[in-house]
Amino acid sequence: MIGKQTKGRGFRKLLDYLHNSENAKLIGGNMSGRNARELASEFRLSRQLNPDAERVVYHVSLSAAKDDVISEDKWCEIGNRYMKEMGFDANQYAIFRHENTDDDHVHIAASRIRLDTGLLVDDSWDYVRSEKVLRQIEIDYDLVQVQGSREKLNRTPSTGQFRRIKREQEEYEIGRRETPPETSVKESIQQTIDRASVDYPKMPELITRLQQAGISVRTGFTRNGKSKGISYEKDGIAFSGTQLGAAYTFPGLQKHRGVDYQPERDDERINLILLIPDKPLPIEQLEKQFLELKQKQLQPQFTPPAEDESLCQVLYNYLSEKRFLPDFLVERLRLTKLAYVSEQRQILFIKRDLNGEKTGALVWPNPQQDHRTVEYNQNASVTPGWFYIQLAKNPQQETKNVLLCSTPIDAMSAAVYAMLASQGLPEKRTMFMVADDPNNLPLEFLRNTNQVILAFNNDDQGNQTADAVLELLPQSKRLKTVNPDWSQELKAHYREEQEKQRQRQRGFSL
Repeated sequence: MIGKQTKGRGFRKLLDYLHNSENAKLIGGNMSGRNARELASEFRLSRQLNPDAERVVYHVSLSAAKDDVISEDKWCEIGNRYMKEMGFDANQYAIFRHENTDDDHVHIAASRIRLDTGLLVDDSWDYVRSEKVLRQIEIDYDLVQVQGSREKLNRTPSTGQFRRIKREQEEYEIGRRETPPETSVKESIQQTIDRASVDYPKMPELITRLQQAGISVRTGFTRNGKSKGISYEKDGIAFSGTQLGAAYTFPGLQKHRGVDYQPERDDERINLILLIPDKPLPIEQLEKQFLELKQKQLQPQFTPPAEDESLCQVLYNYLSEKRFLPDFLVERLRLTKLAYVSEQRQILFIKRDLNGEKTGALVWPNPQQDHRTVEYNQNASVTPGWFYIQLAKNPQQETKNVLLCSTPIDAMSAAVYAMLASQGLPEKRTMFMVADDPNNLPLEFLRNTNQVILAFNNDDQGNQTADAVLELLPQSKRLKTVNPDWSQELKAHYREEQEKQRQRQRGFSL
């Protein structure tokens, strides 16, 4: 399966093409529009969350191999999975199937603006990630496996190397050679770079790993600070990145291997690493390190349970009418699936890491009694995560303030209370996060924000948690409610406002 991605500025022209092409059919997605005009109008809703963003249109075509037979339902499954794994789990998108060429393919038009944060989906290394997702889809759906660009980008062995390998293989098979053909130095360097970059490391980290594997690295920079090349040497034999293949040049490492390079952050460290290189590790220790990197990639990921749509509207009505959450916030929860009822009739609040990736869930077992939640019993990801929402007048801002709360209901109630106090969305981007476990806090992130407010419940458990967090984050401040929790605080506020309104209607002024 081949995926081709593009980004643009306008939805309508793309949608007209996708909808009006011969034998085109809208087969899936998460939008209610049924034609180009309706979909374009619907896409404007996300556009309003980030009006200053430019390249907000994401378009990908997924083409099946000629021998693959894919039903409409399976195409929808593949499209939904692809978008989720590419980071579009909180975005609008529509899936069209086209049969106007020899190959069976679908087009997906999406907004890059996330409905939960108003920020653009990160597109760094998206071609690398796309190929990884497609290779796994091919395996899981028993489709023809296509050679990825990473494999194509490796420079193939020369004719002489082929001849040597063939000769040595023949000698090994007839007993004239005790060992099979040796991997060439060139292939060994390529394979080591592949193994060392499997987790998309930062450039200095990759260079260190190669040094520990016995590969010397050299790189230079132009006068304006841009990289002018990279070369590798092993056993006295040197290759430029170009000689190894496009994926092993300095820019190729970033584009095709997913290596993270930021000049301001990395250049000084790279120069120091090259000046004082790491010594090669013993082979056992090196293999252990590579094995750990590979296992890290294979760690189980969290898959949210299916939603029971027949019950979810009941939950959203309850949050609006009984918990006083405004319509826009309830609608955001609905669209992003951060709160919903599962098919097992559990009320779930989705946990995410700081990049927005879903890592687990919290279950709200007793909505009529209290706000406490418990861990979902099938949380599979080892990546830490939290339930949180973020609000700001300018969604492009970095997070400036964080309120740590006891439960999802309290986090959302505190967010509403903050909007009431500021008469609108906060000027500074503020995160309302459920993080009541002192052993599971994003400490580095919290220490780098302007202000951390401990808005835990006003009870024994909340007080104990606040005391523990204050020891870890002495710059944080405690904010107590008059009532036991933020939900009751919000409820009391609305009752007070209602009483004032009744008094005004009776002719009194308070």
